[in-house]
Amino acid sequence: MNCFFASCEIAQNPALKGKKIAVAPNAKDRRGIILAASYEARPYGVHSAMRVSDALRKCPDLIIVEPSMGIYGEYSRKFFEYVLKITPLVEPASIDEGYLDITDVCKPEEVVDLAKKIQTDLLEQFKLPCSIGIAPNKFLAKMASEMKKPLGITILRKREIAEKLWPMPIKSMFGVGKKTLTTLLTMGIKTIGELANYDNVDLLKEIIGETNALSLYSHANGIGSNEVDINRFNDVSSISNSQTFDHDEYDLSNMKLIIKLLTNTMCHRMEKHSLKAYNFTLQLKYNNFKVTSKSITIMNPTSDSRRIYKMFENLFEEFYDDAFPLRLIGVSAGKLIEANDEIKQLSIFDSLDEEQKDHEIDNLIKSINSDLGGLALKRGVSSSEHHNIRVDKFDKSWRDKK
Repeated sequence: MNCFFASCEIAQNPALKGKKIAVAPNAKDRRGIILAASYEARPYGVHSAMRVSDALRKCPDLIIVEPSMGIYGEYSRKFFEYVLKITPLVEPASIDEGYLDITDVCKPEEVVDLAKKIQTDLLEQFKLPCSIGIAPNKFLAKMASEMKKPLGITILRKREIAEKLWPMPIKSMFGVGKKTLTTLLTMGIKTIGELANYDNVDLLKEIIGETNALSLYSHANGIGSNEVDINRFNDVSSISNSQTFDHDEYDLSNMKLIIKLLTNTMCHRMEKHSLKAYNFTLQLKYNNFKVTSKSITIMNPTSDSRRIYKMFENLFEEFYDDAFPLRLIGVSAGKLIEANDEIKQLSIFDSLDEEQKDHEIDNLIKSINSDLGGLALKRGVSSSEHHNIRVDKFDKSWRDKK
C-alpha cells in the first residue's frame, strides 16, 4: 500500500485529499515521529521517521493527524480479505503488504491485467492506492513494488536485474538497515550492483556477519525464496502478528503504539475463534539483524487486550536494547485453549467481581456496536480483526472484465 496510514486517514476524511498531511502521535507537543506522510507532503522533505518539529519547519502548513490504529486494522482486514478472493496463497508481510502466488491463477500474459484489476479495485472500493511488483521471487517482487510509487505496476525479471536493480543505491535495498548501510558504504559498496559483484564474499561475511552477508549477496544477484507462507499468521498452536519497519525505528512511543495495534488485532483473532492463551511472547528485531524475544506464562488464560498489552509493555521495557533501532516487532499468543475449557485458578489477590465487571462492560460495548453496525463505541483503543480470514470461493471474474 502507498503511505498506508495517511491513505486510511484520507479515505475516512475525503476533505484531506490533495493536502499535505502526516500521521504522527503526540502531535501537540511536536515530539512525535512521523509514521506516514502523504505524497503531497513529500516534495517539502517530509517523510516517515522524521520528528514532527522538523517536518513542520520544512512544511509549516502540514496537517498533522493523530493515528487511528483501529481504523488501520479494519482497512488491513479489508485488504487481505480482498486479495484472498484472488488466491488462497497469500503471505502477509505486514499490516499493509503481502505476497501473492498467482502461478495457478492466470497465464503469464494475463499478469499485468490482473495487477491493474487489483490496483483499480482497491482504489475504487477502499480508496487505497497501492503499488504492485511482479517478479519470480519475493525479494525481487518487493524491490519492484518500490520502484514506481504511487500506483505503480513494475515487472522485474531475473534477466533485467543488471539493468533495473543493480544501478539502485544500496540504501534502497530491502534488508539493508542503517548500521549495515554505513558498513557497506565504508567498504566502497554504493549500489546494489557493486554488492552483487563484490569479489570477496568471505570478507563480507566477516564484517557484517555470515547470515546477513549471504542473504544480501544472494538477493543482490536476484536469488531469493518464492515460497509463500500462507500459515504465517494462522498457526493452530499459536496466534501471532508482526510489523516490519521500512526504516530504523528509534521512537519509544511509536514502538508501544505498534505493540498496542498488534496486540489488539491478535486478541480479536483469539476472540473470533473463542480462544484464550497461557503464554505470550514479544519479539524484537534490530537493524543489526539481531533477534531477541521474551515470554511470560500466566496462571489463568486470557484474551483480554488490555491485560495482554500491559504484559507486552512490561516485557518491552525489561529487555529492549535502546542502543539499536528496531526493524520488526512481533507478538504471539501460545498454549491456546478453547475459552469454554478454562479452569480458573484463583490466587488470594484475584478479584472475581472486578473481572466479571470488565467482562460485562466489554459485552455491552460489543452489543451496542453490533446494533449500530460499526465501531461506534470503544474502550481506550479500538481493535480490528486482521489477517485470519478464510475464503472458500476465489473470484476470477476479473478475466471477463479485461
